[in-house]
Amino acid sequence: KIFKNTAFVKDMFTSALEISRFEGAKIKTVSGIRGIIKKALSDTAANGHPGSFRASFEDKILMSDIITCRLWVPVEIKQVCNPVLSLLTSDPEAWKGLRTIAQIRREEQIPIITNKDSVYKPIERIPREFAKLH
Repeated sequence: KIFKNTAFVKDMFTSALEISRFEGAKIKTVSGIRGIIKKALSDTAANGHPGSFRASFEDKILMSDIITCRLWVPVEIKQVCNPVLSLLTSDPEAWKGLRTIAQIRREEQIPIITNKDSVYKPIERIPREFAKLH
């Protein structure tokens, strides 16, 4: 249901507990109208739809507007240990790591490819002549 700047939104969340966690979160329609989640609706007020809430927007939204809420979820990154076993050889001078592109170009004497459109051009300015002040 849509009023002036307020709308009742359903099917974005599954329960009132989820909505209470995101009260005050910023929401946005695909047409660019910004809004905020105000309060979860009771099941009786939402006609039996759990997860319905009241939201206020900057302008009146349409029934066809899709509402999005950007949420960030913490992701744990696994720590990876990749030991270099070749350093354990008897001759530490025999091991060589990967070379950088600059090292390969220097050793193979490969020139850097330049794009003619990316080269700076000198600025040519025509000297301006102003009328004399009386």
